[in-house]
Amino acid sequence: MMALKADLHMHSTASDGGYSPSEVVRLCAKGELDLISLTDHDTTTGIAEAKRSAAYYNIRFIPGIELSTRINDQSVDILGYGIDVTDHQFQETLAFHRHKREQRMVRMIEKCRDHDLHISLEDVEAQVTGETYSRPHLAKALIKKGYGASVQEIFERYIGYGKPCYVMKEKEMLPQEAIRVIHEAGGVAIVAHPIYYDIDESIFKWCIEDGLDGIEVYHRDHPPHAIARFRRLTERIEETLGKSILKTGGSDFHHEDFGREGERLGVTKLPFQEAEKLWERCNS
Repeated sequence: MMALKADLHMHSTASDGGYSPSEVVRLCAKGELDLISLTDHDTTTGIAEAKRSAAYYNIRFIPGIELSTRINDQSVDILGYGIDVTDHQFQETLAFHRHKREQRMVRMIEKCRDHDLHISLEDVEAQVTGETYSRPHLAKALIKKGYGASVQEIFERYIGYGKPCYVMKEKEMLPQEAIRVIHEAGGVAIVAHPIYYDIDESIFKWCIEDGLDGIEVYHRDHPPHAIARFRRLTERIEETLGKSILKTGGSDFHHEDFGREGERLGVTKLPFQEAEKLWERCNS
């Protein structure tokens, strides 16, 4: 009997991915995944289509999202699972932050022009397939203009953190606010890819004081030593709380050509029993 497989972190054209929600699920079926979640940035518009496609392929599906937050000039993403996508207050919050993404994009385009990169908002809009403006959309527009050969190259030269055309988002939620918003929409809150942040003590505090439900231990960019590190962190949290927390993971798939290593659906570091715990939590 083949081992069951899960992937709980992926993106579609509803935000900054390269495939429609149904196409992403088709790739999941091709990769023989049994349990998945679509986690687009600051939008749930792809959830209904992905859910229908998952039912067609007999794949268990958890509605998800990835919320952008910031603390002390550090960008931190919080994943939400099992959310009620019809929650009015939740959707109002998402709309506000999507507007902030658009304002940020305008400022980044201005910076590009200051650095002799001749790009317009219309050029970027032509790359946007969903509701949210994201840096990969700008990267693809710059590639089309001949300023680079890959999304990764554009990030490394121009729009990555600390690069000349980078602009920080304004009025982002605090991680604690994102946890609360997800909980109020009936969901489960998980800190995404903690290897990017080096804020283990803050994560510990959010679990103890703010109800953070778990950690994305098995992200595609987590080598074995990072997985061990975050497992130790979860153990310390569990000892303090006196109960277990969730340990999730996924490929963070956008598109094979986005220049990131390990972005293949069906190749997963996540033990299925850990994904099963999230499924049970979201369906209890």
